[in-house]
Amino acid sequence: MPRPIVVFGAYDTRKPRVRLLLAALRRSGRLAEDILIPGWEGVAQTNIPSKANVAIVVVRLLLGLPGALWRLWRSPRNAAILLPYPGFAEMFLIAPLARMMRRPLVFDAFLPLHDMIVADRGMVKTPIAARAIWLFERQVLRLADVILVDTDCHGDYFAAEFGLPRDRMVTVLVGAEPQFAPDQVQEDAADLLGPPGGPPIVLFYGQLIPLHGLETILSAAHLSSRLNARWVIIGRGQMEAHLRDWLETNDEARIDWIPWVDYARLPAVIARARLCLGVFGMSDKAGRVIPNKLFQQLAMGKPVITRSSPAVDTLAQTYPQAVITVPPGNPQALANAVAQELASPGQPEPLPAKVLAGLTPDRGIRQLGALLDDWSPRRR
Repeated sequence: MPRPIVVFGAYDTRKPRVRLLLAALRRSGRLAEDILIPGWEGVAQTNIPSKANVAIVVVRLLLGLPGALWRLWRSPRNAAILLPYPGFAEMFLIAPLARMMRRPLVFDAFLPLHDMIVADRGMVKTPIAARAIWLFERQVLRLADVILVDTDCHGDYFAAEFGLPRDRMVTVLVGAEPQFAPDQVQEDAADLLGPPGGPPIVLFYGQLIPLHGLETILSAAHLSSRLNARWVIIGRGQMEAHLRDWLETNDEARIDWIPWVDYARLPAVIARARLCLGVFGMSDKAGRVIPNKLFQQLAMGKPVITRSSPAVDTLAQTYPQAVITVPPGNPQALANAVAQELASPGQPEPLPAKVLAGLTPDRGIRQLGALLDDWSPRRR
């Protein structure tokens, strides 16, 4: 009999990763119960929340724990327990309980903590603090029986970095939600982008962080100032001040910055773009990710230019008209790729439906289910 799965914790349902993961579990028929402790409502959306917001979430977690634990105790005895992102705080409480109940514990390690804070964003400067984060993350991962990752490259990273068995990791792609489809768009986003027509739009959206390679995008736009194109950047974040300063001193670049667009309106914005941009950062982490927006843009039938990486190269080699890669941190290569794509007539053919169906979390959830069905407490 298939082992059911209980989802538990103060996970952030505003994250597409969490929503898509839960939706895939429901489609699989394995989701026995969804035990959410509301904690993130009203907290500013960011991958690294402030200390004050963390404190708010922790207080809400503590207040909601008694009722949530009671529901967990009453859930099916053979059910696995899944902690979606970000489940770091819950791990130290739930791991002993899972062992006592002889139930497998699954952790979604969607964003590598040390790699994101220390290596990629450089937000921790002291070796002692960096080492503490590394040890904390290693301990969280070691407590899990199964670790979910969003790319094979991230699984390889966790195994090598923390000395974990590779066969404990299951790759579950992020995918895109159903509203990211051309036939689902009901508006033209004219209030955000102006009326249809005019120069073709080169669209970037996402957090303004080093991983996305904002400096490369800005330099490529500057090199393309004579090109009949309109560059649109949507997002806020760590490099926002740099973007503002750059725009004030580079009037010739045809760039529009929109700090925020409601998530529900993103499909309409993507529909107006001629082509979309992925990530261009030079860090190791940037080479291990397939960002959520890439799945969204492909689902909308748009060509995507992104950095070459082990995570995305196979897809780019299979579908070179839909996924165009350039070397990381190379603005001239990006500018050339944009010019070449805009020079081609019309839009390229969208990826076939069977290909898009393979770019969903479902295959990973099936692999997770097979692993859990074969699990026994002796494996610990």
